[in-house]
Amino acid sequence: MDIVKSRNAGFAQKWFASKKWLLIFAALGVVVFGFALRTKASSMNISRDALVVGVVKKGRFDVTVDGYGELKSSSTRLITSVSKATVEEVVLKPGAKVVADSVILRMSNPQIDQDLDLARQQLESEKISVQEITLTKQRELQDEDAKLLEAQSQLELIEMRQKALADLARQRILSHIEYAEINMKVEQQRRNLKIQRERYATLQQINRAQIDIHKKMVEQKQLAYDKVQEQKDKLTVRAGREGTLQLLYVELGQSIEPGKELALVGGDKDLNALIKIPQSKSDSVRIGQQARISIGGNPVLAKVAQINPGVVDGSVTVELQPRQALPDNARPNLNVDAVIEVGSFDNALFVDRPANVVANSSTNVFVVDKDGDNAARVAVAFGQESGKQIQIKSGLADGAQVVLSDVSKYAAEKSVSIVD
Repeated sequence: MDIVKSRNAGFAQKWFASKKWLLIFAALGVVVFGFALRTKASSMNISRDALVVGVVKKGRFDVTVDGYGELKSSSTRLITSVSKATVEEVVLKPGAKVVADSVILRMSNPQIDQDLDLARQQLESEKISVQEITLTKQRELQDEDAKLLEAQSQLELIEMRQKALADLARQRILSHIEYAEINMKVEQQRRNLKIQRERYATLQQINRAQIDIHKKMVEQKQLAYDKVQEQKDKLTVRAGREGTLQLLYVELGQSIEPGKELALVGGDKDLNALIKIPQSKSDSVRIGQQARISIGGNPVLAKVAQINPGVVDGSVTVELQPRQALPDNARPNLNVDAVIEVGSFDNALFVDRPANVVANSSTNVFVVDKDGDNAARVAVAFGQESGKQIQIKSGLADGAQVVLSDVSKYAAEKSVSIVD
C-alpha cells in the first residue's frame, strides 16, 4: 500500500509542474501581445505640438538662389617688395582709407643706402669729367680759332701786297718773276686758310663726339643712380591709388625677401560681390541674370557678371556686379547676402519645403485633413526650390496642409492620428 501511494504522488507532482510552466508562458504571451498592441497604437498617434504645418499656395513663384559672401574691389593693387628689407614702421592698418600718396609701411636696407652713395659719387665724378673735357675742348678750339684768324689775316695782307704790286707789274717796274712769286704766295696762303678751316671744322666734330660720349656716360650713371634711388624710394611703401587698405601681409620687424607680398589696396567705388552658392544650384545660374545684394540691410540691384567653374567645399563662387550706387557703409571685405533670380512661374503651386524633401524629386508627405485630426501619406512630385519654398508639380491642391516637420519614423504608416 505504501508503494502505490508513493507512485501516485509523484505523478501528480509532475502533472502540476507541467501545467505551471504552460500558465507562465501563456501569461508572458499575453503581456508581450498587449505591449505590442500598445506600441502599435502609440506609433500611429502624433502630438499636435510636435507638428509644423505649411499651407499650399498658388500664384507667382519666383525661383531664386540664395548665397553669401563679401564685397571685393574689381580693381585691386597688390604691392610687393622689390628688394630685401626690414619693416621698421607700420603706418597704416587694414581698413584705413588711403590716397595714392598715403604711406603704409617704412622699411630699411643698409646695402641700398651704400649702393645709393656709391652711385651718387660715380654720377658726380662723371659730371665733373664732362665739365673738364668740355673746358679742354673749348681751349683747343680757341687755339685753332686763333690760328684760323692768323691765317685769314696773313691772306688779307698778301692780297693787299698783290694788288699794290699789280700796278707796278703792268708798268714793268716790277719784274714778272717777282710778281709771280707774290701770286704764288697768295695761292699758298689761300690753300693754308682752307686747310685751317677744314681742320677747325673737324676738330669741332671730334670735340662734340668726345663730349657726347662722356655725356652718355653721365646718362648711364644717372640711370644707375635712379634705379638705386627707386629701390630706396620703394622702401617707403605707398598706396599708389585711392581706396581702402584691405590686407597687410607683414608685421613690424619682419625681414622681407624680393617679391614678398606687402599689402593689398582696393578701390571703394568699384566693388563687386563675390557670392558662394551651393553646387547643386549652380546649374540654374546664368551670366546676366538679375540679383539683389543686401548690404547692411540695404538692398542693391545687381546682375550676374561671372561664374567661377571651380568647386570649393561644395560651393561655387558667383560675381555680382551692382547696377546702382552702393550705400555709404559699403567697403571691401564687408559680408553680404545675395539672392539671384533664376526663373519665374505663373499660377504655380508651392509650399514651405518639408523636412528631407529635395528639389526635382518625388516623395511621400503627410497631408492633414480638414478636421485637423488625421494626416494621410500622399505621393507628391516636387519641382524647383526657392529659398525656403519649393514648387509642387503634382499631388497637392491649393490650400492643402502639409506636414513640414520631420516625421520620417512614420514613413511606414499610411496615416497617423493627431492628438493634443
